[in-house]
Amino acid sequence: MNNFENHSILNSLFEGIYIVDKHRKIIFWSKGAERITGFTDHETVGKFSHDNILNHIDIHGRQLCFEGFDLSQPMIDGQPREVDLYIQHKMGYMIPVKMKIIPWIIGGKVEGTIEMFIESHESIHTIKRIGSISNKLLRDKLTGLPNKKRFEHFLVEKMNDYRNLDVPFGLILADIDNFEGINDTYGRESGDELLRLLSDTFRNSIKLADMIGRWENDAFIFLFSDVSNEAIYLLCEKIRVLSEGSTLRNSAFKDVDFTVSVGGTVIRNEDDINQIVERLYARLKKAKIRGGNNSVVK
Repeated sequence: MNNFENHSILNSLFEGIYIVDKHRKIIFWSKGAERITGFTDHETVGKFSHDNILNHIDIHGRQLCFEGFDLSQPMIDGQPREVDLYIQHKMGYMIPVKMKIIPWIIGGKVEGTIEMFIESHESIHTIKRIGSISNKLLRDKLTGLPNKKRFEHFLVEKMNDYRNLDVPFGLILADIDNFEGINDTYGRESGDELLRLLSDTFRNSIKLADMIGRWENDAFIFLFSDVSNEAIYLLCEKIRVLSEGSTLRNSAFKDVDFTVSVGGTVIRNEDDINQIVERLYARLKKAKIRGGNNSVVK
């Protein structure tokens, strides 16, 4: 970097840092950025933001520079910004980060931005809430998530809480679109890699869930306490967009892009477990009928 003499200091920092010029071309990529994302400076310097290497997605599930906050805004108005978002690791899964974007000013002129980010680590409490378990019999061997047996037991507990304490909850079921076709085209190993990839994205990024489990085959199930129908829809969309933003990095083939269909529902007074699960399946089916890559909560 010709205009930034202290890059050795930046490389010593724990935070990830990259610098873009006024054309949004990456001109510096720190060792911290490599540690967090897996991408080296050889893979990033010289690329442009619109190449979408990190595939920035905001906390509402919107792709930045398309629907959400424009990362170039501090370059325009000279004001720093802080934002919580998700970025794509080199391995394809999404990770939550906190990012600060600072105008890079030389001689009174804004010549680009310095973008600093650090992983948003979950607390021990949050990890427990999404279903971290030590009993191997209750954990899915492939993904490490709670298996169907464990989730069904937890669902009974939440139903009892609803009946006795009036604590409502919602369920979301996400199913990979054309998973059989992915297995047929790329092989069973790639299908397994895709399931592990999605489980990593969900574990890292869906922090509000009481539990996330592998329900069956290519379906993942989520339980959220004290949510409304509107909140369930927003959570469905977040899961859908974060899944779409993930990419299976495959050395034997080109990168594999994929989508999920999502169904969601909230507990009703007359529900038993069979009724709420049947309604969940019906909404997922409706999302599939609409062509996939869709969220249905009604």
